[in-house]
Amino acid sequence: MKRHIIFAFALIVLPLPMCNAQESVETIIRKLHMSNTQESVETVIRKTREKCQSIQEGHYVMERKMKHMDDKDTDYYRNTCDFRKLPDDTVMGKAFSIFNEPLGHPEWNRHILYTGNELVYLRDTATILSCVQWADEIKNRRGNFDFFTPITTRSCYPIPTEKQEADSDYVFSLGETLLDGNPCYLLDIFVKVDPTPDPNFGIICLRYEMNIWIDKQNYMPLQYSVAFDNIDGPDTVYQYEECKLVTFDPKVDESKLTLESIPDNVVQSDYVPYKASEPLAEGTSAPDWALPTLTGDTVRLADLKGKVVLLDFFYRSCAPCCAALPIMQSIHEKYKERGVVLIGIDPYDNPAKDEMAEFLSKRGITYKVLFSVNKLNDAYRIHGFPTLFILDREGKIVKTHRGFSKEMGDEIEAQLLKML
Repeated sequence: MKRHIIFAFALIVLPLPMCNAQESVETIIRKLHMSNTQESVETVIRKTREKCQSIQEGHYVMERKMKHMDDKDTDYYRNTCDFRKLPDDTVMGKAFSIFNEPLGHPEWNRHILYTGNELVYLRDTATILSCVQWADEIKNRRGNFDFFTPITTRSCYPIPTEKQEADSDYVFSLGETLLDGNPCYLLDIFVKVDPTPDPNFGIICLRYEMNIWIDKQNYMPLQYSVAFDNIDGPDTVYQYEECKLVTFDPKVDESKLTLESIPDNVVQSDYVPYKASEPLAEGTSAPDWALPTLTGDTVRLADLKGKVVLLDFFYRSCAPCCAALPIMQSIHEKYKERGVVLIGIDPYDNPAKDEMAEFLSKRGITYKVLFSVNKLNDAYRIHGFPTLFILDREGKIVKTHRGFSKEMGDEIEAQLLKML
């Protein structure tokens, strides 16, 4: 009764928002609610953080958009999750059953279960990692699962912590908006960035921004987004993630969080760690190939006998690979007239779709870049990028170099000089 009296009073003292005859009473009430005096940023952050921390379990459906820095396309996902927080669990912090469905790619669907004692990957079979044996391995995988993090993590990310509130590197702005007709606070968070290049790969961050839509009535986060603008070599790249809470039920079905939830017809097996094959030994003949260039020509390894060959396996969204490209170009310019042939091999990117001609041109790459398939990775036993092979004039492997370092150019040159 009290709410009705207050509302009646509000109708007398507040001007009615603009509306038409077709608007429902509910819509008018929401507009009036939007016009109420706004709370302080500090109060909204505190109440939102308390709301998230009070949630101990639940069932939700989340829609996620993800645009990666290296891709112009936006990927769409639908996640269905049941969870219960485990305060004493130091491995994952919560038991959960999560279905991840990349829209348009049903072959990538995943079902992950964590009971507090086991992590389980469920598809046609169930692969089980015991916490007793594989706790460190499971911890390393924590970032691989997509949750609606404000209500499922201890930190309530991206809701600011008290420490972040007091940090001058964080700038907060609070407004009001509607999300699917619901009156919301819109919390904008701008993180001050360091304009100096990243010491490892030279990337410069221009903008780091987070936005959180918070229900005005109960302080429940309904949506959040995180965006970055970076300078990567000659490109300004943009990354964006948006997670929206579609439905939420504060109760969870405990039976979904146990091994008994695995269907009877699914074969269970213990986890066996992947063992990388041994690298190709020095003195081994490099596996042959015939690969296309950007222009459609074909280059064959067999035709390069009699020359010292440097093979650089890379791809465009690999930051260490991109950091190595200027070094490769410098080596090419320095040794191309001395019988050294530098070949870039990209086993992942599509030359047309991924605009590789523009990508290489911007970086001044003038040596040949060829496009392969993943099977060549297996033939050369590649388990990380970039990976480089130096071949002698007979096509045999003299030296293998893995990963990026600022010293790699000097190391490669020293080896080349021994062979010239």
